[in-house]
Amino acid sequence: MSNKLLDMKSASIRTMQHQLAALVAEVEQGEEILITRRNVPVARLSPIIPSAAPSAGSAAAIRAYWRRRPLPPAVRSSVTHADLIAEGRGDV
Repeated sequence: MSNKLLDMKSASIRTMQHQLAALVAEVEQGEEILITRRNVPVARLSPIIPSAAPSAGSAAAIRAYWRRRPLPPAVRSSVTHADLIAEGRGDV
């Protein structure tokens, strides 16, 4: 285990269940919390790095990209929805 993990604040899963709001508030202030189960580290709760969080601009760019892409051609079939439902029920 690295020295950073030893210096990090830790909380058991039980503590997380009872004090989640307070612990999340600490994380929002930049604190990292090591989550343990029976004193064994299992996870780390840490703040999101602002540059890693998606921005509204990047979300808009993604939507615009998908709007520009043409839809694939429709697939026509002689099978109806009723046929598929009947088959799924074992009625066929």
